[in-house]
Amino acid sequence: MHSLTEKISTHHEHNDGRIFAWMAMLSSIGYSSFLTMLPIVLADKLGNDTYVGYYYSGLAIISLAVSLLSSLLLKRFSKILLTKIILAALSVIFVALTFASSIWNFAAIDIVRVTCMTLFFIILAIFVRDFATEKQVALAEGRFYLFTNIGWVIGPITGGLLAKSYGTEAAFIFASFCYLLLITLFFQQHLVAKNPLIHHRKELPTVTGSFWKNLRDFMRQPELRRAFLVSFGMYFWWSISGIYMPLALTNLGFSQDIVGLVFSLSVVPLILLEFHATDGARKFGVRRYILIGFAILSVTLLLFTRASPSLLLKLMILINIGAAFIEPNKEVFFFKVVKQEDEERFYGIYNAAYPVAYIIAPTLGALLLTSFGINGIWIGSAFVFILIGLMTLSIGKKY
Repeated sequence: MHSLTEKISTHHEHNDGRIFAWMAMLSSIGYSSFLTMLPIVLADKLGNDTYVGYYYSGLAIISLAVSLLSSLLLKRFSKILLTKIILAALSVIFVALTFASSIWNFAAIDIVRVTCMTLFFIILAIFVRDFATEKQVALAEGRFYLFTNIGWVIGPITGGLLAKSYGTEAAFIFASFCYLLLITLFFQQHLVAKNPLIHHRKELPTVTGSFWKNLRDFMRQPELRRAFLVSFGMYFWWSISGIYMPLALTNLGFSQDIVGLVFSLSVVPLILLEFHATDGARKFGVRRYILIGFAILSVTLLLFTRASPSLLLKLMILINIGAAFIEPNKEVFFFKVVKQEDEERFYGIYNAAYPVAYIIAPTLGALLLTSFGINGIWIGSAFVFILIGLMTLSIGKKY
């Protein structure tokens, strides 16, 4: 078992943790094919679009608990061992979901899926940071999200085509296959405890503490609170788009392959712009790019309410120009403001923005859908992004 202060590497000297970017891409291919079809499967099993939002919120509570307690787990077990267990479990879980006849059986298995995925995302993000020098963090994060988004181009359209030909749950089988490949790739790396690329870096002692102490210390730092809100805003958008865009398109009469195609094309702005966004933020600061990103999201969502079906398809693709300015820079911002010795005890709390967003966004979306229809969701989300954008103005100009 390796201590938390030991840095991870592979016997392949991939610069800036390139292997973890490849892992992220393969994971995204499988997971995005699953997630694109999941709302449609849930709507069928639950019998009501509104209940889908509540289902996501319930699972997000599980994810929140896992995120907040992850630092305790990472203190006890090796990240390498946990990753192997998680990948093996996920390859089985996606297949098991296809055999769940009732919503209760489906939810019971899905809780394990959410637990594993939450831990996997946290560990993979720490791996990326472990493998990069201070000067290479932005480059490593940019590459990580670039490869992730390439996966998001391939996955949804593959899942959509499989669903149209063989049924929606065929996308689940495809996800399982991707994670079988992923665990094979991970085992081939022969991970070791010391990174030869950054062995010269002075190691600082990892600070640990109780959960409540870590939470209190996190909340006392204004820039960490702002980093949490920026991350929350990004995941709020991924939650809203992941749940309600497929339902909106399906209700407009578009087929499953069109839903998958729209999701795949919506990732193209991320691929084209995210790497440049991190490079620009390194020169001009993350504050400017994050503010522009939230402005684009809010304005485009308001345009959703007035768009014809054909224009709506285009806007659902173009809106992620705004996301491209935010997504990689939220991680860069966090690692700029957190002390190196605090990374592992604070990252789980910072990452809790993900489940918090997935609790609030689907619940708010369900309430708005019931009261105002689908346009209520777009307007309500735009208002959230306007508020976060205004908060961004308080980020220190040095960032």
